[in-house]
Amino acid sequence: MQYRYVAYTLTEGVLTGTIDADTAEYARAEVVRQGYKPLRISPARRLPRLFPSLSNVGASEIILFARQLATMLGSGGGLLRALEMLHEESQSRAMKRVLEAVRKAVDEGASLSGALAEHPKVFGPLFLNVVEVGEYTGRISPALDQLADILEQEHEAKQKAIRTMMYPIAIIGLSLVTMAVLMTVAMPPLLRVFDQMGADIPLMTRAAVGSMGWIRSHIGDIFLGMLGLLAFMVLMRRHPRTSAWLDAVLARTPLLGSFIVTAELARFSRTNAMLLESGVTLSMALALSIQGCKNQSIRRAFIAGEESLLSGHGMVEPLRHYSILPTLFVELLTIGEETNSLAKTMENAAQAYQKQLEQRLNSLLAILEPASTVIVGGIVGFIAFSMFVPIYSGLQAL
Repeated sequence: MQYRYVAYTLTEGVLTGTIDADTAEYARAEVVRQGYKPLRISPARRLPRLFPSLSNVGASEIILFARQLATMLGSGGGLLRALEMLHEESQSRAMKRVLEAVRKAVDEGASLSGALAEHPKVFGPLFLNVVEVGEYTGRISPALDQLADILEQEHEAKQKAIRTMMYPIAIIGLSLVTMAVLMTVAMPPLLRVFDQMGADIPLMTRAAVGSMGWIRSHIGDIFLGMLGLLAFMVLMRRHPRTSAWLDAVLARTPLLGSFIVTAELARFSRTNAMLLESGVTLSMALALSIQGCKNQSIRRAFIAGEESLLSGHGMVEPLRHYSILPTLFVELLTIGEETNSLAKTMENAAQAYQKQLEQRLNSLLAILEPASTVIVGGIVGFIAFSMFVPIYSGLQAL
């Protein structure tokens, strides 16, 4: 933590500055050690972050850190030297600060997992437990390499989903903006001219222009209504019952539900396989994998399996009572549990569901591209009909 101090010396007079310390007492002692007489010690106030993404560590930087650290340690390099080199090579200021703090903690005798645990907003429970197990088993380099693979696959899946949706959304959005501009800027003056000329104006054109005018005159109320709806959705998400109900509905939605379930199963299986191969016990692997489940309906099913495992029974049997889990997935886990090859089974399941997710994303893109073209064509046709029919009527009136 940073503290701001006001101090005094006979040669320099009154001076101010900041100092890093755990407590105000340690900060005062450090100021005295530097030869100053402290007058005031207070916590440094930080301005609120207007753009958190510029000061947070991104997923790609964490993946790069895990990959490079695994390479350096696997090549026989020392941990401190590796952290120093990664600190020097990092292009992110936020990551530089984190690596500097980690290097200092390791230099003072802390373990790597303990040093990383001081930054929970950057390194999650999965990252910390994998590092801790790697330190305990002496296989930290392979553990970090596997962790980087998992994080990279999840990051790439998210980016692919975003890229899949961006194109049709951008095309339809630009078309709607164009229509709104034409209906609010270009059409009203033309309609007034055509009214004066006695031209016949289609009902659809009048309705479109009237709707746009109403939206423009009530833009403040619409904006407040959207904010209220957003706040209501956030409150629903924070309430346990409504959040669980919403997750159950989304998981059973005809098109979206298949994506949610497939992505959750791929993430759960991949995390479990990696942890089991790293030497983590099944109970710990389940607990960490369940933390990664976003959908509460799927999480509830796996929690039931975890409770059954901890009580001395098998993990798979309670999963059969949850219809949200595919029968094939439950049968795969049954085979893995019976043959004592759960890690390999989880790895195969992760690969299968990851391929299935990619295929569904590609199929969705194949559907969205022509659908967006049809929608844009409909918008263009609506604009053409709304504008050219009144113009034609006006020319006839002349």
